[in-house]
Amino acid sequence: MSSSSVIAIVDDDAGVRGSLDSLMRSVGMTTRAFSSAEDLLDCGDQAGLACIVTDLHMPGMNGLELQAEMLRRGWPNPLILMTAFPTEAARDQALAGGALAFLTKPIDPDCLLDAIEAAVH
Repeated sequence: MSSSSVIAIVDDDAGVRGSLDSLMRSVGMTTRAFSSAEDLLDCGDQAGLACIVTDLHMPGMNGLELQAEMLRRGWPNPLILMTAFPTEAARDQALAGGALAFLTKPIDPDCLLDAIEAAVH
């Protein structure tokens, strides 16, 4: 991964955002955190994001709705969805929509880092 690659973290839980930020920074990744899907969509810098890691269940727009909006806007960014409440239907919808991974919280750090590495290469 290039040193200019930025990984977006989208989660309404500040603790999760902080934990993921610390994990990614500990292996040399640069992150940018967003507390909602709407904040990510409004950032105006999607071209600078190498990968987007988002929670599935958030107030307002959820992760699947974010995925659909990214597709509608033509955003090419790889997407990784994560949730503490996985369902087969959500997993199938996410993967059918092009998500590179659908991970269950608590997140296995190695699985997440492997998914990000696969997404940015």
